[in-house]
Amino acid sequence: MDFKRIEWIFFVAFLGLNIFLFGIYQEGLKEENSVSFSDQKDSIEKRLEKDNISYKGTLTGEKKEGYYLSGEQTNFYDAIQNERETRERNFFKNGVELIDNSITVYPQMNYTQTNYYIDDKNVEKSLEAFLKDPDNVLFGTEYRYMPHFSTLDVDFPELLVSQSYKGIPFKDDTAQISLKLENTGESDGIHKINKYTQTHIQAIEELRDKTDLFSDRDAIETLYINNKIPSNSKISFMELAYTRIYKIREKNVYVPVWFVGIKAGESNLQIEQVNAMSNTIITNNTVPKVENQ
Repeated sequence: MDFKRIEWIFFVAFLGLNIFLFGIYQEGLKEENSVSFSDQKDSIEKRLEKDNISYKGTLTGEKKEGYYLSGEQTNFYDAIQNERETRERNFFKNGVELIDNSITVYPQMNYTQTNYYIDDKNVEKSLEAFLKDPDNVLFGTEYRYMPHFSTLDVDFPELLVSQSYKGIPFKDDTAQISLKLENTGESDGIHKINKYTQTHIQAIEELRDKTDLFSDRDAIETLYINNKIPSNSKISFMELAYTRIYKIREKNVYVPVWFVGIKAGESNLQIEQVNAMSNTIITNNTVPKVENQ
């Protein structure tokens, strides 16, 4: 038996196999690099489309301006006492609960107040009339309707209005009014304001000069690459609003945040938050307290 010949046959066979496998490996690298390059080159709009993620309108990419802000919680007991000095002594005497820095009011229990109704077809106008009435709500003209955070088509409807600063609203439980509604039963789409809980901030200050913020497009891309937007979902809304990140003694500190509503199939609406100053995802809703020494 010619062992030398057999060795050459095995050598050539193994060499051919190695060349074949090396070729497959090289082709795989080319495809991987091509996919990686394609993913980086594709716009966020195209990537969302590929994953069947829909949204209304366009991602503007507009660079808005915002601030680091501070504000102090309003003491409603003092606010009511101040009102009573210039108005009647029974102002906000009945149907009112004061808890910490919030006030809960039951309009139907306070004889100085008028019953107000909300029309589903014209919510903003209905709310405007209510908020402008000084017998119904304190500081009412400082608040604006937040439709994305309100619910009307449920058994227990609730509307949210909030304070704002230079065109950007607050989305924070320290600067809002939550109105609970009840169905009147007399007409579809007409609700009566049953009660509301209000918080308010005063002495708002800019802690730093205004700065350019990351855009709605930046926020969506950040959420997408961090797997916060599932495939086959819908981006219901994108809203820029101030939210509290620190409490330093009696002052709250707020930053602009992108609130993004995401709906996947039959699941509940998921709201993600992206810091518009740093373009980082906010995962912890706990507000740290800092005590000065």
